Amino acid sequence: MQLPRAYNNHILNITDRSCADPYVLFHNGTYYMTFTADGNRVEVWSGESLFDFESKCTKTVIWRPPPDTEYTADVWAPEIHAIHGKWYVYFAAAHPAFGNRTHRMYVLEGPSASESPLDAAKWKFHSKLHGMRDDQWAIDGTAITLQGTMYFVYSGWPIGETLSASKQEIFIMKMESPTKVIAPPVRISSPDYQWEYSGKSGINEGPQFLSSPDGRWTGIAYSCAGSWTSEYKMNVLHFSGGNPLNADHWKKWSRPLLASNKNNTPPYGPGHGNFVLVNGQSTPEVWGCFHATDEKTGWEGRRARVMRVGWSDAGPYMGDGECGRCSGDVDHFLYGCREGCGCGEKKPEEGGGKPGKSVDHTGVGVDVVKSRIVGEAKGLFGKVERVFNK
Repeated sequence: MQLPRAYNNHILNITDRSCADPYVLFHNGTYYMTFTADGNRVEVWSGESLFDFESKCTKTVIWRPPPDTEYTADVWAPEIHAIHGKWYVYFAAAHPAFGNRTHRMYVLEGPSASESPLDAAKWKFHSKLHGMRDDQWAIDGTAITLQGTMYFVYSGWPIGETLSASKQEIFIMKMESPTKVIAPPVRISSPDYQWEYSGKSGINEGPQFLSSPDGRWTGIAYSCAGSWTSEYKMNVLHFSGGNPLNADHWKKWSRPLLASNKNNTPPYGPGHGNFVLVNGQSTPEVWGCFHATDEKTGWEGRRARVMRVGWSDAGPYMGDGECGRCSGDVDHFLYGCREGCGCGEKKPEEGGGKPGKSVDHTGVGVDVVKSRIVGEAKGLFGKVERVFNK
């Protein structure tokens, strides 16, 4: 009988080049990743495994914006989704003549979800996401499902603000279809803590659905502070149940889910990613996919990374709230440090780990067993049950 491996906080690099704002989807045995590709196209990488992903994947440009339209410039954070049997891509873009203040959310429509999404000829520009306010700056939109109903969650400037980029908030809207939202936007998060600021800029962006494997904890992870700094980080909003359009049903944690290591070691500025549910050796595991840099370079070198999410009675944790050791070594990522590896870290306990004190985000100390099932290297990333937004 094989014993489960202990949780470890190691981070695996899955790309060598900069892939800001990565979004990973597993569908019909294939991984698809979108990201901000120089702001001028929607590019999809596909492969059977996330291990050595960049070197082994197929890279396909499925769409380029036409010139001189309101969605030509600064194509940011595209996400590929299979919804109701069809492929869609959500992305933010701006008018080249007027710049950042014109960023709005748009939709591409693709082929049937039973087909490959890699044929560019089968994609077309659908429209601006119908039902969103024409006068609100909006980026980083994602489609999620809560209690059987679809919602669109995005980052926007405060309603009524059309010029200043000093504050970004998280909003939610109910979806009538994959291309239309209904009812007014509801703000569920605004920069409240100093660590959500970089200088005078208070930023909440990159919202993504996050749930425990058993569904007992549900919420939204988001990124905060400036993405151009090493202060970029992730935090969560816990959904307490009830009506998702009631802001009182979302509770922000008082300490980040994941930030740069205080020891001043890379990676820096972890943020703007999503979460997938992976079959481990005997139980599912949640994995966070996000970008971070090897140097304090801001927007340069935002490579895609993977780190596992642990769970306690209080909710999710990623290490102790700081980035762990990062490398491209799959074995190191799967099994943690081993004797003689030279990294100086203690080898994790096998057979379920041992009790430890969880990071107390909620104000209540919780003793938890920080042991999660880690699958074997062979086929680990080829056995994903689902992604959380479906």
